[in-house]
Amino acid sequence: MLTEKAIRSFLEAKQDLSPLTLAQYSRALGYLKREYPEIPKEPELLRRALNKVESAWVKNAYWRIWKALFRWCYLEYGIPNTMERVQRPKLPDIELRALEPGELASLLAAADGTTDKAVVALALDSGVRAGEFGRIRVRDVGTDTIRLFGKGKKEVRVPISPETCHLLRLIKNSGSQDSLLFPGRDGLPLSRFAVYRIVRRCMKRAGIPGPKLGSHILRHSLGRGYDAGGGDPFSLRLIMRHRSISTTQKYVNLTLPTVIEKHHKYSPLRDAIRGAQGVLIKKEVEEILERT
Repeated sequence: MLTEKAIRSFLEAKQDLSPLTLAQYSRALGYLKREYPEIPKEPELLRRALNKVESAWVKNAYWRIWKALFRWCYLEYGIPNTMERVQRPKLPDIELRALEPGELASLLAAADGTTDKAVVALALDSGVRAGEFGRIRVRDVGTDTIRLFGKGKKEVRVPISPETCHLLRLIKNSGSQDSLLFPGRDGLPLSRFAVYRIVRRCMKRAGIPGPKLGSHILRHSLGRGYDAGGGDPFSLRLIMRHRSISTTQKYVNLTLPTVIEKHHKYSPLRDAIRGAQGVLIKKEVEEILERT
């Protein structure tokens, strides 16, 4: 089967994805088409093409997208899924940068105006991604949650703190229920680049050094701060909307003393011992009553 035909059919079925995601798919699949005009039937050919890509991150992204394409071809056309035998490229271990509590306080203080403060608060409080701000409407803001349309345009509600809710209500009072909560220029949705500029501007005012002064660092700060404050990774996964718990666990960095403390607090052994002691005491009482 021609690679171009398979790609065209695959992308037509993925039109519900965001324009940014579709652009990423097109780049990855365009490279595959240039390397192999016909769908390769040997995994070694795919490995060879991936090994030509220098960046580990780009190579990993190509692997994910190619895997989706070959799965689609198998289900749609019965073409053997060659990617099943291609191992996922290993990514280098990197530490996710997160801001310290003092830096976060300075950042909020440096945010000038209600909109800037609300953008910073939403990114830090609920992990809202830069590309999601422009799709939020006034009606999406609830008392304890906010409705988002995330990756793949999936609708989901995530919790917001009372302080964030207060900031959002100050904004929503100026528009109808169908109005954009964060309009950009000429009333268009606020772009992710505009969100980057807002956060970067606030960080520079707060004296926070680079690199990576974008909004995603606030999402990392949510993950680290939630864990450090005693939150569990399972609720954090729901807030950050990770597909896999392994992604959430990147933010969990427990030291051995903390693990020991949590173990002593939550191990079921103590309840079992107390229950066993109650059973033993009951038996002793029954034996005494029988002897008397």
